[in-house]
Amino acid sequence: MLQSKKCFFFLALLWAIFVVAGPSGAEPKGRLVLGMAGEPTTFDPHIITSPPQGTVFPLVFDTLLFRDNNGKIVPTLAASYRLVDPNVWEFKLREGIKFANGEPVDAQAVKYSLERIVDPKTQSRQVSLFRSISRVEAVDPLTARIHTKSPDMFLPTALAQYGQIVPPKHYQGHDLKFLAANPVGSGPYRLVRWKKGEELIFEASPAYRAASSIRIKTGVVKIIPEPTTRVAALVAGDIDIAEDVPPQLAPLVKSKPGLEVVSDKSPRVCYVLMIVKPGTPWADVRVRKALNYAKDVDSLVTHLLQGYGRKIATNLIPASFGHNPGLKPYPHDLEAAKKLMAEAGYAQGFSVDMYVPIGRYLMGKEAAEAVAGQFEKVGVKVRVRAVEWANLTKIMQRRWEPDAPPYWWYSCRLDTTLHAEGMYAGTITSDSTWGGFRDPEIDKTIEAARAETDEEQREKKYRDLDRILHAEKLPLVFLYNQDQIAAKKAKVDWKMRPDTLILISEAGWK
Repeated sequence: MLQSKKCFFFLALLWAIFVVAGPSGAEPKGRLVLGMAGEPTTFDPHIITSPPQGTVFPLVFDTLLFRDNNGKIVPTLAASYRLVDPNVWEFKLREGIKFANGEPVDAQAVKYSLERIVDPKTQSRQVSLFRSISRVEAVDPLTARIHTKSPDMFLPTALAQYGQIVPPKHYQGHDLKFLAANPVGSGPYRLVRWKKGEELIFEASPAYRAASSIRIKTGVVKIIPEPTTRVAALVAGDIDIAEDVPPQLAPLVKSKPGLEVVSDKSPRVCYVLMIVKPGTPWADVRVRKALNYAKDVDSLVTHLLQGYGRKIATNLIPASFGHNPGLKPYPHDLEAAKKLMAEAGYAQGFSVDMYVPIGRYLMGKEAAEAVAGQFEKVGVKVRVRAVEWANLTKIMQRRWEPDAPPYWWYSCRLDTTLHAEGMYAGTITSDSTWGGFRDPEIDKTIEAARAETDEEQREKKYRDLDRILHAEKLPLVFLYNQDQIAAKKAKVDWKMRPDTLILISEAGWK
């Protein structure tokens, strides 16, 4: 027994050394250029939630936990973590880690960072993920305890994506405008130049805790919203990796020597989100159910996605904790749709605006127009309005104001948390960042699932909730789960993550 304990201790020590120091390697070298569709609106890590954030923030900032390349949550800034009691999570930090400006990564930094997110003055869109936090306690320099208002079993999952830890002196000493463009973290890179709308340039940080694991010295993110232009840039050799390649362009990439298509199932789910306000036709659940029958997702997957996707029953994918495998997608049934529309008093249909952000979603405008055409068969006249993302966020911020007209939008959300709670926090709860649905009973059910400490019972509660949203509430028109399609030069050494984030810190040259 003693010998096995010694063996276990030795293996654990080796693992800790590997995580902190990283695999041995040469100095980072070379330059890698990634073509992205969008960019974050700010580099203050506690303000927003967006797909571009997920790709570039991990280059500059560290979190207590993170998902490895296989999707498993592992400690990063934390050496270990545990549930002390139902309302207290304890994190032990690694020794000797510093931010790029020399400040120590300690419990005070954890306290400052997490409390900054939940401070109303910050106006963070991440609040729904951390709404349970009451306070953070710095027990000693390397021990932080997160106290929650009620048990929160989702918290470690949230901390694997959000809750970036920042140096308190730097962030307390500057205003928000300065911090939005001058980030400091403990991550593998420093942001050295940001020309908005064009490019972001990152240089490898020698202060990084695992500097020897970084292979690329200079990472460049080119902002190329139009997918055809992005692929053309790869073909021309101007970029080395292109994200979000349209299915129709995948054969072109495959035909070019020295280029490769990389595709896999992704956690991106697409749907039509309705702002469900009293008095709207879709405030009647029969109309929402009719719309779910009216769509023809098989046609969308075959013709629009070229087979790079699959229809879904709800906004959860099989990899999401809480997904109910017993649910079946709504079939395409125009007669059932028309019958429900008539029962609800809308046999002649109605008109509605549906927004779609330009360049944000793969084939977004085309998908919105195709869905609009399908709804027309049951009398619903959808006016598709393509707008810039910045304009849509302004429209969304006003959606619950009494004088704001109700509307729909074609949306796709990345379930990068791989958890039901992450999807519900963004689209289903009454205070969700981007949601259009408010139901106090559903809110209570979500809270109860999040607070359940028994994992088996917690998963059952989420699966029951998935069934209710599918059969009874239908807050969305559920469409499909897209595959992630990227393209790269063959000599780039990089593989796709389960959360589909393309991280320059995980790439190298063969």
